[in-house]
Amino acid sequence: MNVLIWGADTILGHGLFSTLKDIKDGVFSPANIEIGEIFACDANSKPADIDEACAHADFVFNMSYGSNSDKLIESLDIHNNTCPVLLSNSVADAKLFHEYAKNNDVTILEWSPNYDMELLSIEAQVYDMIGALQCA
Repeated sequence: MNVLIWGADTILGHGLFSTLKDIKDGVFSPANIEIGEIFACDANSKPADIDEACAHADFVFNMSYGSNSDKLIESLDIHNNTCPVLLSNSVADAKLFHEYAKNNDVTILEWSPNYDMELLSIEAQVYDMIGALQCA
Protein backbone atom coordinates (compact mmCIF):
# COMPACT_ATOMS: atom_id res chain seq x y z
CA MET A 1 0.00 0.00 0.00
CA ASN A 2 1.37 3.41 -1.01
CA VAL A 3 0.79 6.04 1.65
CA LEU A 4 0.72 9.83 1.36
CA ILE A 5 1.30 11.89 4.48
CA TRP A 6 -0.05 15.39 3.82
CA GLY A 7 1.31 17.74 6.47
CA ALA A 8 4.49 15.72 6.78
CA ASP A 9 6.21 18.80 8.20
CA THR A 10 4.14 18.59 11.41
CA ILE A 11 5.20 16.78 14.57
CA LEU A 12 2.60 14.06 13.99
CA GLY A 13 3.61 13.88 10.33
CA HIS A 14 7.23 13.22 11.30
CA GLY A 15 6.20 10.56 13.79
CA LEU A 16 3.88 8.90 11.30
CA PHE A 17 6.57 8.88 8.60
CA SER A 18 9.07 7.29 10.98
CA THR A 19 6.61 4.60 12.06
CA LEU A 20 5.54 3.78 8.50
CA LYS A 21 9.21 3.53 7.47
CA ASP A 22 9.81 1.08 10.33
CA ILE A 23 6.88 -1.02 9.13
CA LYS A 24 8.17 -0.91 5.55
CA ASP A 25 11.69 -1.88 6.70
CA GLY A 26 10.36 -4.78 8.76
CA VAL A 27 11.35 -3.34 12.16
CA PHE A 28 7.89 -4.41 13.29
CA SER A 29 4.87 -5.75 11.45
CA PRO A 30 1.35 -4.89 12.53
CA ALA A 31 -1.26 -7.27 11.17
CA ASN A 32 -2.63 -6.62 7.68
CA ILE A 33 -0.26 -3.78 6.77
CA GLU A 34 2.24 -3.85 3.95
CA ILE A 35 3.80 -0.50 3.09
CA GLY A 36 5.04 0.33 -0.40
CA GLU A 37 5.97 3.92 -1.17
CA ILE A 38 5.71 6.60 1.51
CA PHE A 39 5.11 10.07 0.12
CA ALA A 40 5.74 12.99 2.48
CA CYS A 41 4.20 16.25 1.25
CA ASP A 42 2.73 19.53 2.41
CA ALA A 43 1.46 22.69 0.77
CA ASN A 44 5.06 23.87 0.21
CA SER A 45 6.12 20.71 -1.65
CA LYS A 46 7.01 20.93 -5.32
CA PRO A 47 3.95 20.55 -7.55
CA ALA A 48 5.58 17.57 -9.30
CA ASP A 49 6.04 15.78 -5.94
CA ILE A 50 2.42 16.42 -4.95
CA ASP A 51 1.29 15.24 -8.38
CA GLU A 52 3.27 11.98 -8.16
CA ALA A 53 2.10 11.28 -4.63
CA CYS A 54 -1.57 11.87 -5.48
CA ALA A 55 -1.31 9.74 -8.61
CA HIS A 56 0.02 6.71 -6.71
CA ALA A 57 -1.37 6.96 -3.17
CA ASP A 58 -3.58 4.14 -1.90
CA PHE A 59 -4.23 5.91 1.42
CA VAL A 60 -3.84 9.54 2.55
CA PHE A 61 -3.15 10.77 6.07
CA ASN A 62 -4.00 14.49 6.24
CA MET A 63 -2.12 15.98 9.17
CA SER A 64 -2.46 19.55 7.91
CA TYR A 65 -2.88 22.22 10.56
CA GLY A 66 -4.10 24.97 8.26
CA SER A 67 -6.45 25.64 5.45
CA ASN A 68 -4.01 24.52 2.78
CA SER A 69 -5.41 21.20 1.64
CA ASP A 70 -6.84 22.58 -1.59
CA LYS A 71 -3.66 21.50 -3.43
CA LEU A 72 -4.14 17.97 -2.13
CA ILE A 73 -7.80 17.83 -3.14
CA GLU A 74 -7.08 19.28 -6.60
CA SER A 75 -4.32 16.77 -7.29
CA LEU A 76 -6.31 13.77 -6.07
CA ASP A 77 -9.20 14.94 -8.24
CA ILE A 78 -7.02 15.37 -11.35
CA HIS A 79 -5.86 11.76 -10.99
CA ASN A 80 -9.35 10.47 -10.16
CA ASN A 81 -7.80 9.00 -7.05
CA THR A 82 -10.60 7.92 -4.73
CA CYS A 83 -8.40 6.35 -2.05
CA PRO A 84 -9.46 6.74 1.59
CA VAL A 85 -8.42 9.94 3.35
CA LEU A 86 -7.93 10.12 7.10
CA LEU A 87 -8.44 13.60 8.51
CA SER A 88 -6.68 14.41 11.75
CA ASN A 89 -8.63 16.32 14.35
CA SER A 90 -6.55 19.38 13.51
CA VAL A 91 -7.55 19.74 9.86
CA ALA A 92 -9.14 23.16 9.62
CA ASP A 93 -10.71 22.60 6.20
CA ALA A 94 -12.50 19.31 6.85
CA LYS A 95 -15.62 20.76 5.21
CA LEU A 96 -13.75 20.85 1.87
CA PHE A 97 -12.93 17.16 2.19
CA HIS A 98 -16.48 16.18 3.03
CA GLU A 99 -17.73 18.01 -0.07
CA TYR A 100 -14.99 16.40 -2.20
CA ALA A 101 -15.82 12.96 -0.77
CA LYS A 102 -19.51 13.36 -1.42
CA ASN A 103 -18.92 14.33 -5.06
CA ASN A 104 -16.27 11.67 -5.76
CA ASP A 105 -17.31 8.65 -3.70
CA VAL A 106 -14.26 8.91 -1.45
CA THR A 107 -14.11 7.34 1.99
CA ILE A 108 -13.30 9.92 4.65
CA LEU A 109 -12.12 8.66 8.02
CA GLU A 110 -12.00 11.13 10.88
CA TRP A 111 -9.31 10.55 13.43
CA SER A 112 -10.62 12.31 16.46
CA PRO A 113 -10.05 10.15 19.51
CA ASN A 114 -12.25 10.74 22.53
CA TYR A 115 -9.35 11.20 24.92
CA ASP A 116 -7.14 14.19 25.64
CA MET A 117 -4.50 14.22 22.90
CA GLU A 118 -2.18 16.43 24.91
CA LEU A 119 -1.72 13.63 27.42
CA LEU A 120 -0.61 11.09 24.83
CA SER A 121 2.86 10.72 23.43
CA ILE A 122 3.38 11.26 19.71
CA GLU A 123 4.10 7.53 19.44
CA ALA A 124 0.75 6.62 21.00
CA GLN A 125 -1.06 9.00 18.67
CA VAL A 126 0.72 7.55 15.63
CA TYR A 127 -0.11 3.96 16.63
CA ASP A 128 -3.73 5.03 16.96
CA MET A 129 -3.67 6.36 13.37
CA ILE A 130 -1.97 3.20 12.05
CA GLY A 131 -5.15 1.35 13.03
CA ALA A 132 -6.89 3.13 10.15
CA LEU A 133 -4.55 1.42 7.69
CA GLN A 134 -5.54 -1.94 9.09
CA CYS A 135 -9.16 -1.13 8.26
CA ALA A 136 -8.42 0.12 4.73
